[in-house]
Amino acid sequence: MIGMLGEEGGYSMMEMLVVLVILGVVVGGIVTMFSAGINADADQNRRFQAQQDGRVALDKLRREIHAGCTISTPATFNTAVSSVTVYFASNNCISGTNTVTYCTTGSGSRYALYRIVATSCTGATQKFADYLTNANIFDYLPPNSHVTTLGGGTGAAAITTQDGSSTLPRLHVDMTMNQNSSKHDGYHLVDDIAFRNGPRACASGVATC
Repeated sequence: MIGMLGEEGGYSMMEMLVVLVILGVVVGGIVTMFSAGINADADQNRRFQAQQDGRVALDKLRREIHAGCTISTPATFNTAVSSVTVYFASNNCISGTNTVTYCTTGSGSRYALYRIVATSCTGATQKFADYLTNANIFDYLPPNSHVTTLGGGTGAAAITTQDGSSTLPRLHVDMTMNQNSSKHDGYHLVDDIAFRNGPRACASGVATC
């Protein structure tokens, strides 16, 4: 009996191509789903770390500024600046080893906050926070002052300062951390920190101690 050629098994080229296309679509969807999950988790971790660094930096600022009495440029007040040097009463507020400088460095929409035990930011390597969106995060407020709106403030919703009447000098700190361009991902920290060893009033309007 002569065999029938039509009974031979196997797949045609068209069937193979259809299977490969379907398999590619399914595998591609799975890879995309897993990649999106991994990227979202990594982004969440980076944002959490940036927020944690911001809280630690503000806590460090509070403790050191509470111990201070004034800054190196007390005549520059109600003006947003990127660097501030804190003087401590133990050194009679004279420039020397008992000074700490905080400053921001960077460009565009990414800045980092550094700290150094010195009278300037030169050589600072101790980084406390990263991904700040603005360099000018400090505003000095002299003793016995009342500023309804901070003219040099960096935040759109800067807090209202205390009324006058023998208030201590303060440092207004306004930080926003954001790792991407989305406005919804920004983390905003604002505080008025008092120099507890500073004077409550001065005739010239400029704090000295």
